[in-house]
Amino acid sequence: MIMNGIITISLSPVIDIHYSADSFEAGRDNIVHGRRIYAAGKGMNVSRGLHAVGISAEAYMLLGEENASEYLRLAADYGVPISCITTDGAVRENISVNTPAGETRICTKDFTISSKILPVLGVKVASKLSAGMAVVISGSLPKGITQEDFISFVRFIKGAVPDSKIILDCPTLSLETIKAIEPFLIKPNKEEAIALLGGESALAASLSAKEAKELCERAKCDYCVISCGADGAVFASSDGTSGSFAAPKIPECHSTVGAGDSMLAGILYSFMKDIDKSSYDLSEAVKWGVAFGSASCMNKGTEPPAAEDIFQLL
Repeated sequence: MIMNGIITISLSPVIDIHYSADSFEAGRDNIVHGRRIYAAGKGMNVSRGLHAVGISAEAYMLLGEENASEYLRLAADYGVPISCITTDGAVRENISVNTPAGETRICTKDFTISSKILPVLGVKVASKLSAGMAVVISGSLPKGITQEDFISFVRFIKGAVPDSKIILDCPTLSLETIKAIEPFLIKPNKEEAIALLGGESALAASLSAKEAKELCERAKCDYCVISCGADGAVFASSDGTSGSFAAPKIPECHSTVGAGDSMLAGILYSFMKDIDKSSYDLSEAVKWGVAFGSASCMNKGTEPPAAEDIFQLL
């Protein structure tokens, strides 16, 4: 069954704060300017990327009640439908400082939730689903949620709507967890993929379609796309399709925050626009994904790619 709708789930959203500076040096005062602030998180970033090309993808999320209203205020103009459950604590805040020499990120991971809230979210998500819809679950697991909790959560959704398509972009999942879920598609980045394959020297290693095929087989998924930053992406499917795409040259890279999420949005956009076809063209989808991801790097802050930039890069 061809994909006929998309929702995204963020278990640990984030407020992204971006500063610009002429330089950045650890251990001394740094003067910044040009502050930008965004309601973000991997699931929200995917929803925004799809909204930029005319596809609505409702964003489901857990928000810490201390600053949930601030998150929702920031997201009010995005055009993305949001369904949230508030819980104890606060939405995480990440800070990025962009200089001509590069980008420095300061990330927090202190969001803790009770596993008892996952079944509540599962019921809320399942009530929205129909056969053929995609469920994109993105981001790291918050504290308080085990791998077993996550498996139960996803299995409940799959059990409620067996024909739903589970898509995972969760850096903290183990290979055993992914195998237990048997997702439709996974999209790790290069470092995550190497870790899932048992490697250690992630930053020094290069990947090819061979590794994507191996991970696809070991993870028991239909499709595997590995985002490789400036090197583009490698991909493979369970039917034997595999390949790679280099990233196109862009005039200037302002920020890489959310580029992998935009890539995933591009892949899903390609799947959705081929709704009249009987099967998916993974190679075509990854080409769109690389264009989406590269276009997002042309923006300052956590902004979705602009449609005109996507089509020009494609």
